[in-house]
Parts: sequence; C-alpha cells; structure tokens
Amino acid sequence: MNSHLQNLKEKYLRGWEQQATVILLASGLLLTLHRYYSRRSFFRQHFAEYFIDIPLAESHSYYYWFLTTALTLLLAPVLVAQFGTKERLKDYGFQLGNQKLGWSITGAAWFLMIPVVILAVIVYPPFVAKYPLSKVVASSWQVFLPYQLAYGVYMFSWEFFFRGFMLFGLERKFGNYTLLIQTIPFAVMHYTKPLPEAIGSVIAGVLLGVLALETRSFIYGAAIHWLVAMTMDVVAVAFSRFFV
Repeated sequence: MNSHLQNLKEKYLRGWEQQATVILLASGLLLTLHRYYSRRSFFRQHFAEYFIDIPLAESHSYYYWFLTTALTLLLAPVLVAQFGTKERLKDYGFQLGNQKLGWSITGAAWFLMIPVVILAVIVYPPFVAKYPLSKVVASSWQVFLPYQLAYGVYMFSWEFFFRGFMLFGLERKFGNYTLLIQTIPFAVMHYTKPLPEAIGSVIAGVLLGVLALETRSFIYGAAIHWLVAMTMDVVAVAFSRFFV
C-alpha cells in the first residue's frame, strides 16, 4: 500500500512548484466562491429585504456584485499572494511599471475602441438592451457617476485576478503559455454577455495579458477595461434615448 502511494506521488506530484500549485488551486476556489457569493442573485435572496426603503432599489444588487468582487477577486488573492507565495505584490503587477508604454497604449486603445463601440451598438441592438447593466442609473449623472466608480472597482478586481494574480503568479512555471491559461477562465466568465463580446473576450484576454507582461503591470489593462465599459454604457444610453 505504501509503495503504491509512493508510486502515485512520484507519478503525479513530481516537479510540482509550490507557487504555481497555490495559484492554480486558489484560482479555482476563488472563482467558485465568486460565482456563488458575489452575485446579484445572492444579494436578492439574502439581503434585498433590508434595502427596500433605500432609493434606486434596482441598483443595489449591482453595487453588491461590484463591491464584493473586490473581496473575492482582489482582497482574497492579495492575501494568498502575500502569505501563500514568496513573491511581493509588486511581482504580481501591483505597480505602474513601464508608464510611458502603459499610458500611451491605454489612450490609444480607448480612442480606437470608441468607434468600435458605437458601430457595435448600431449593428447589434442587444448591446442597447444589455447596457448599462443597471438601467435605473441612466436616470441622471448624479446616479450614473457613483455607479461607474463602483464598476471601476469591479474592473480593477477582475484585472488583478486574471492579469496580475494568475498571469504573473504562473509566469515562472508556464512562461508565455500563461497568456492562454488566464484567458480561459476570463473568457468563460463572459458567458452571459452578448455573443460578439463573449467571443471578443478571448482576444481581449490575450492582448491584455501581453500588455501586462510588457509593462509588468495589470493597471493599464484595468484602465482600458473600465474606459471601454463606461463608453459602452454612455453610448448605449445615448442610443436608447435618441435613436430608439
């Protein structure tokens, strides 16, 4: 029996690296927790009744979703990185890195995506129905802006998890294949999005990963992700008001 267990250990555990093992196991666990607890449905089931008297009730579940994502995809992986591996947060992209390259690409990417977003909304009406996710926030700028800030926290958390925690955490073990590894769960997490966006997330995942590796920072990807998401919301609101 002992020899059999030893053979299994030699067969399946030989060459395993602690950091890669911790990152991969934690990624699966944290994405599962995120899927179960950082969801609007969980808020509606367990907390909505306590917020009935607060204005803009329809938006509450979205704020819950965005802000608890900061717990499951930002704070928790930060703790894992700090105490489960020997790397510093800086090594996970928590730095500005190559600022000249990072900010220039961020600005260029946003500029190029504006006409793409406008065209997408025109030729694919489901985008108008989908965005903004919370329809009530389109009622005024005073409501729209805090929502976008919370949305930014959500995007920052996502980018750290995929292009910081996973990408840099697995880079030493898997090299450039890490670009593809982190893209798989990133794309799967877009399964509720309109089909063009869901398919585009595969390309976006790889490109944002390349940007992170080139700048040694996930922050520029977070900025791009947030700017494009806000642009989609603004364009969808404008289109629904003036052309629908």
